[in-house]
Amino acid sequence: MVWNPLRLLKTLVHFDVFGPLSPGLRVLPGLARTDAAMSQAPPSLAPVSPPPKVVLLGGAGRTADRLSAAIQPLGYQVGTVAEGTDCPDIVNTAVVVGLPTEESDNPQTWIAQLGQRTPYEEATLIDFQPLDPAIAVLWGSLDDGVMGGVSTSQVQWQQGLRFVGQVSTANSGGFASIRTRNLEPPLDLGQWQGTVLQVQGDGQRYKWILRDSPGWDSLAYCRSFDTAADSSSQIRTPFRAMVATRRARTMPEATPLNPTQLYSMQLMLSKFEYDGELNPAFQAGAFGLTVRQVGVYRQGAKPLVVLPEGSSEVGAVLTAAGLTGVVPQGSGFEVVGASGHLPPEVTPELVSSILQVVGVAG
Repeated sequence: MVWNPLRLLKTLVHFDVFGPLSPGLRVLPGLARTDAAMSQAPPSLAPVSPPPKVVLLGGAGRTADRLSAAIQPLGYQVGTVAEGTDCPDIVNTAVVVGLPTEESDNPQTWIAQLGQRTPYEEATLIDFQPLDPAIAVLWGSLDDGVMGGVSTSQVQWQQGLRFVGQVSTANSGGFASIRTRNLEPPLDLGQWQGTVLQVQGDGQRYKWILRDSPGWDSLAYCRSFDTAADSSSQIRTPFRAMVATRRARTMPEATPLNPTQLYSMQLMLSKFEYDGELNPAFQAGAFGLTVRQVGVYRQGAKPLVVLPEGSSEVGAVLTAAGLTGVVPQGSGFEVVGASGHLPPEVTPELVSSILQVVGVAG
């Protein structure tokens, strides 16, 4: 392979490096783009949260079906955990219902486990399935050809965003990447703690890169992540853990990433880690990484606990776990535990519907 100056020019035009001249250059032979979306304004992205969940512990089957029918009109979905299973991690969960089980009617054990879990809320930022042409046209290759190398990459759309190509260390190169054009307006993710990538890898170590400035060569905030060959994984990256770099050199004096103004996203495969260190998983040659979804996450509120069968001790158990719950009282319910009030995201109508389904309150 030899260095391709036309490929370099295409890259610079795609990313508007020439400023006002870029639209004119795009119509030249060999540089023209036919994507209709190129003439459209970049999409305005915003996180989309799934419906909050009501999780049944120790119950499924007909109870879950009946509960789904009752609470879906209220904007909730139902999840279940089989009897005898440890209390799960809490993602997008507003309510946990502890149904009595044959093993034990004492909820103390799973309430203690639930209190130790860190509740998370996740939301979808970009779903690459199905393909949105306005999203697809944002992405372009940015390889070591900008410095004389011969690595090549491309974006394919097969069950998600496919970052594929050939990476070579010839001509002092050794990296391939894909990056978005600048987002206008920039993303405001200030209410979130980090990103979540749903990926399928090939065993290589990649970099996830965000920029909070529109400059072509502005600071790149990086986080490396490992993949397993032919295996799906979830890559959670806190914004505060992303390291400011410039051309693979860390910049300790730089300010932290500002998630309220994110201008671009990038995926990279490089022979280098940072400050001259080598990527221990790097292999020259063909590579492929599929990203099915880009999401965001943040720590959420602890879920409300619904106990269809209450006891005099349950309030103290919930308080010790830092949780708030409800127990039936006559034809209604009583709020017990860490707070004397329902959390703002849970309505009395939802609680009443849950208790009606599990056959206690009416």
